[in-house]
Amino acid sequence: MIKNKRNFFTLSIFFLLIIFLLTSCSSLPLIGKKEEKKTEKLPEGKTVRVEGMETVKGVNPTRPDGPPAKKPASEPAPKREPETRVTSAPARPFVGAPLGFESQRLPFLQMGFKKKVAILDFENKTTYQEEKIGEAVAKRLADKLEATQRVVIMDKAVVSEMLKREGTKFDDLTELPVMKQAHRSIGIQAFALGAVTDVSILSSKASETSDEEVSFATAKVEIRLLDASTGNLLKTFIGRSPIFGTKETGEYSRSKAVLKAIDFGLEDILEGFFRQLDYLDWTTTIAKIEGENLFINAGRLSGLRIGDTLEIYEPGKEIIHPATKISLGWTTGQLKGAMKISELFGVDAAIGKVFQGSGFSPNDVLKSTIR
Repeated sequence: MIKNKRNFFTLSIFFLLIIFLLTSCSSLPLIGKKEEKKTEKLPEGKTVRVEGMETVKGVNPTRPDGPPAKKPASEPAPKREPETRVTSAPARPFVGAPLGFESQRLPFLQMGFKKKVAILDFENKTTYQEEKIGEAVAKRLADKLEATQRVVIMDKAVVSEMLKREGTKFDDLTELPVMKQAHRSIGIQAFALGAVTDVSILSSKASETSDEEVSFATAKVEIRLLDASTGNLLKTFIGRSPIFGTKETGEYSRSKAVLKAIDFGLEDILEGFFRQLDYLDWTTTIAKIEGENLFINAGRLSGLRIGDTLEIYEPGKEIIHPATKISLGWTTGQLKGAMKISELFGVDAAIGKVFQGSGFSPNDVLKSTIR
């Protein structure tokens, strides 16, 4: 009897333990069971199967009717200041009143005053002595320089006539005192002369059945640029022409080919010629004085315009090197005053009104107020 009660009690405890275990473990996940991920239901459409992956079903969403919904306006971007670009060319300076008149402002002096260049003779040192090749070079050089509108070309005959009218006696314009006088009285800044040292011509018949001549040529040209104020040689330029591009046919083909070769040689020189010419200061002089009116040796042809202002200086002093006896140039004389262009007349002359200073005299030097 007692033994049966023990067995019943043991079974009861056993059943209670089983019930307790079942109720306590029902909330734990099973080992090895993956947690299911919640996925959105895809719309019906094409089914795609990728190897090693699950099947995916979906379609492109339909395009909604009507205009797309406007996005909420975002804050406007901060306004940027426009970028300032600076050119490589320097700004044009203001022209202040000379001689200490700080409160007065003068008008701009127009840039581009043209320097006067006298073209002299070119020697013909070639084997074609019967041809006027030297004259042709001088003429074509003058035409090319004048076409740039950067210089005023002075013909040697005109310069000679003007100097003779002043009473200057000379045999050649290349004489040192003559060049300096031409600079003072006429305002010539430079003289150009030179030589043609070589010309080669190749001619042949155009074909065996034709008598028409075909010609090619080469030329070598030398130009010497002299500073008129000192007579010093500034530089010697040498221009050579290639034979290609000089082909000419027909009558006078030889002369035409030579002229083409000369043109090629001059084009090879011009850039350096102007660069050297730019080193010379632009100046002119007073020709005559009547009261406050100053008549000057430059005008419309030289690039002056009404309203331009010029400073007036005493003639400077020429400095000669004691050992070489070569001129080093001219010093700047004492500043005497200033004038303003009031009238242009003739081919290249002007009248200026004095607005500052006094005691002027002919041959006083006029310079640009822009440095």
